[in-house]
Amino acid sequence: MSKLSKIFFLIIPLISFFIFQQLHLIPSYFFAIIYSALSIYYCLINPEKITNIFLREGQGLFKTGTVFAFAFVLIITAFPIGGYMTVPLILPHSTEQADAVLVLASGATLAGEPSYPTYQRVIHGAKLIKSGQAKHMYISTGFNPYRGFQEYYAVASLTKMLDIPQEKITIFKSEEIITTATEALYAKKVLDSKNINKILLTTSNAHIYRSCLTFKKLGFTVLPAPSHNKETTVYADSNYSMFRAAMHEWIGLVWYFIMGRI
Repeated sequence: MSKLSKIFFLIIPLISFFIFQQLHLIPSYFFAIIYSALSIYYCLINPEKITNIFLREGQGLFKTGTVFAFAFVLIITAFPIGGYMTVPLILPHSTEQADAVLVLASGATLAGEPSYPTYQRVIHGAKLIKSGQAKHMYISTGFNPYRGFQEYYAVASLTKMLDIPQEKITIFKSEEIITTATEALYAKKVLDSKNINKILLTTSNAHIYRSCLTFKKLGFTVLPAPSHNKETTVYADSNYSMFRAAMHEWIGLVWYFIMGRI
């Protein structure tokens, strides 16, 4: 077995867990179940039953890699490593006036309620309207092939509780909105029709950096308005979720650069 093959078997558990699950087409919980089942089967199967010598030689390395991967999960769950990874990506909050506030929502729970990041972002956008930095708030909600427009309905429910007039709020609802890139394209189409170019872009912690670059690439004048700052982004309710979010952003930055989106 070559050195490259040995490295492959050793690191594939970690790669699978922290990169492949980032795909929007695969629900993370479904992937975790399938991956765990296959890992346990491959680790426990009798080597004599594996007719392929390549797979048999790699089984020991795969076991070691799996142990390392789960140990790594325990570490990132216990310590705010993900929070520290987001610090370099936080942008300072703008104090300038804008044509509008654009809030990027962040999902909903299985019960159809706004996720905590969505709640934070929308509330922050409402504060910007109340402060007078802009007169109208647009909220972008995404389409999920498994949940449909669940995010839209969750956000619509949340906006009813805001202490600002409903005529100052517009919620995007489209099957075109799946990723940050498609979100920016849809926003460009809608806001151009209203002669809006200078926006206060609101999202959370690490996502603000990639989002600003993506929207600037399409010609927007972007004023960062993150719902977090460098002091509040380190600690979160879930260290594991924060690590996943940080990984998503760092991987996303590389991928968007390759694809010419930033």
